[in-house]
Amino acid sequence: MIALYSEQERFNSLVDASPMPTAIYKGKDMVISIANQAMLDLWGKDSSVIGKTLKVAIPELEGQPFFGILDNVFETGETYYAKESKADLIINGNLQTFYFTFTYKPLKDSDGHTYAIINTAAHLTELVAARKEIAETQERLAFALQSAGIGTWDLDPINNRVNWDGRCQELFGFAESGEIKYEDVLSCIHTDDQKRVNRAVLAAINPRNGGYYDIKFRTVNAKNNQLRWVHCKGKAYFNDEKVAYRFAGIAQDITNEVIGKQREQQLMSLVSHNADHMTVADMQGNLIYMNNASRNLLGVDLDADVTQMSARDFYTPEELDRVQNHIIKEISEESGWKGTIYLKNFATKEIIPCTVNYILIKDTETGEIIGRGATARDLRPELRARAELQRVATIVDSSEDFCNYCDINGNTLYINPSGVELIGIDEDKIVKSNLFDYHSAKTNALIKNEIMPVLIEKGKWSGELELLHQKTGEIVPIHKQLYMIREEITDIPVAIAGIARDLRPELYARKVLNDKNNALQALVNELEFLANTVPSVVWTSKPDGNLDYINQRWYDQSGKTLEETMGASWIDTVHPDDLPFALKSWQIALKTGKSYEIEFRCMTKHGDYRWYLVRALPLKDIEGKIVKWYGTNTDVHHQKELEQQKDNFLGIASHELKTPVTSLKAYAQVMEAMFKRSGDLKNADLLGKMNKQVDRLTSLIKDLLDVTKINAGRLQFNNAGFDFNEMVEEVIEDVQRTSSKHIIVKKLNFNKEIFGDRERICQVVTNLLTNAVKYSPDANEVIIYTEDHNTTVQVCVQDFGIGISKEKTDHVFEQFYRVSGNKEHTFPGLGLGLYISSEIVKRLNGRIWVNSVVNKGSTFCFSIPVRQEIPF
Repeated sequence: MIALYSEQERFNSLVDASPMPTAIYKGKDMVISIANQAMLDLWGKDSSVIGKTLKVAIPELEGQPFFGILDNVFETGETYYAKESKADLIINGNLQTFYFTFTYKPLKDSDGHTYAIINTAAHLTELVAARKEIAETQERLAFALQSAGIGTWDLDPINNRVNWDGRCQELFGFAESGEIKYEDVLSCIHTDDQKRVNRAVLAAINPRNGGYYDIKFRTVNAKNNQLRWVHCKGKAYFNDEKVAYRFAGIAQDITNEVIGKQREQQLMSLVSHNADHMTVADMQGNLIYMNNASRNLLGVDLDADVTQMSARDFYTPEELDRVQNHIIKEISEESGWKGTIYLKNFATKEIIPCTVNYILIKDTETGEIIGRGATARDLRPELRARAELQRVATIVDSSEDFCNYCDINGNTLYINPSGVELIGIDEDKIVKSNLFDYHSAKTNALIKNEIMPVLIEKGKWSGELELLHQKTGEIVPIHKQLYMIREEITDIPVAIAGIARDLRPELYARKVLNDKNNALQALVNELEFLANTVPSVVWTSKPDGNLDYINQRWYDQSGKTLEETMGASWIDTVHPDDLPFALKSWQIALKTGKSYEIEFRCMTKHGDYRWYLVRALPLKDIEGKIVKWYGTNTDVHHQKELEQQKDNFLGIASHELKTPVTSLKAYAQVMEAMFKRSGDLKNADLLGKMNKQVDRLTSLIKDLLDVTKINAGRLQFNNAGFDFNEMVEEVIEDVQRTSSKHIIVKKLNFNKEIFGDRERICQVVTNLLTNAVKYSPDANEVIIYTEDHNTTVQVCVQDFGIGISKEKTDHVFEQFYRVSGNKEHTFPGLGLGLYISSEIVKRLNGRIWVNSVVNKGSTFCFSIPVRQEIPF
């Protein structure tokens, strides 16, 4: 195959490959935006001129035609070309004349406006001399390339062929000479690098990228698999159609350089990540290198440039003087210097004691000392460990436990004062004693046969052993912990440490506790027997409400097992209708700590339900915390049946009485009117009194009907909005008519409309006022108060009558309860008014209460929400 180019032509292409002097000037002021090195050399300037106007950067052009030509090109947008044009430039301080072929070409935006000018130039001065110099340069270059082992290559991108010299063939592993296809070249490149090289070549022959090519990759010899690293540089040349017609360059073997850098990188990585603190500095103390461990120790950021630092940044002035004027002079070329110095943290200024090794660093060629290296070890952990060890020793010495330390053969090295006293050994005999001397024979056998294997395998053991008192021979029971001490590097067992606690006080305490537990258990058994003998169900629960005990009576009645009862399982036996209220009341009791009292039905083992009165009281500790609940379930089913019969009787009787009483009242009213018309006022007065008694009987019947409705859960409420103050005024007026002796004093401070059952609330107020009048016969005044409490209204009625004793105030709201005493029969009634009032208030989501002092009077109060949200 005929070579595309001769050897001489390839050298010429290397010279031609040097780019022409080029610069770009932006804007009308001609600001230099870019200039390559060739152009800078042509001007005799450096890169500092970039960014300046051409007039400022090259003032010697003033008076020459270039500025005018540039202005014309910028205005007209037409390219200017000059051949062998004269220009005077200052080179090395001297104004010299040069000749150039140059072009000023406008760069235009999308609108066709010139925004910059590109200047290319060819230096033609002393062309002949330059050509001669080029020839000499070619010869020198060829020699230099040959001496440096650099090969040249030339790629024809159009025909996809490569022409290269012998050195390139050697570097790529080809034995053949002449032209080679580009695909063959790629096959010589390491498979991991082929795509990267191909991308670089394609980028270089793309005119938009400038044509430059610079890449490092691996080649593999097809015959012997020799791997080389090569560095290829080159440039692509383009024709007028912007097609690369030539791509030439050089290839250099950099295998040794890459391997050296890799080894250097490996070494630097090892040093950088070494746990030891390493630094390198020159002999004046200026830092050259500092590894990561040293940076962390001395408070230097990992990305900080340590070459800007020196020894003075890491020493106090006194320590710096000691290092530079004494220690550095003492560093031996053979052994270096080792000792303690005090470094200073760059960030925190903390003083850090360190053990340091200094060595001198020599130039490998001249042997001249060029610096010093240092490795440092932070002594603070060691000092802290020593202090901690001292503290531990102090604690061990003052410990009340037996502490000993012996070698792997059991020879005693140390026993603390408490241990000396416990085994009764003389202090001068401690170091002569063995572990087996002050333990019992039983313990010694255990140590040899069982404990030592465990210590060797796991490093620790704990359990109960026996000591032997050295003077009295007494066996001392102990609880001992043994630890195996191992050598830090080799992990070989070197010693055994032990801590023991005298168990005699504990064993005595155990005996006393056991005796007390036995006595307590006997008492518990007695109490359990007693609990099983009572007719009621007796139970206890934890503070959270979960049952933890229930007597045999429960299992007899319910037929449930222990698992079906304990915890919260008891709720499964409660009647579904009673369960919500029972649980709610129980949760309130648990939360408030108040006593629990409720009636509900539980299923028996026969599948039917019986009523129980359930009571529970909390047992509290001295801090008022509940520790247990004690409760009983008393069977009240028979009583409930009797009450039901009574309620049924009352309901039927009151209902049956209501009709004849109503008729009787009507007849009495008619007869009273007739007698009045006939003038028989005496008989009319008698019938009037009869009518009042009928009214009283009607009121009693109404109360009985209300009670039966309450007990049956059928008391109806009709909620609506009404003026509360108006209702109270009407009640006061009605009650005032019935009593001429008592004055009802009004102190009304509530003037809102409320939403509720007007008639039922009116009934409560009436009951309280009539009771106040009835139970204060010797007084002449009753006071009624109303108060606005935002979301609730409060009503209080105060009398100055007989009063109620404290122990009876909780019973006044019960059915048929009447205040007892000397005047018991003075006040007629069934004792239902307050009970009915209480039930009405409860169903209105309110509360009712009384404050009373015997012989001084009572104040009955109730409070209800302003708005009833729950329908009745």
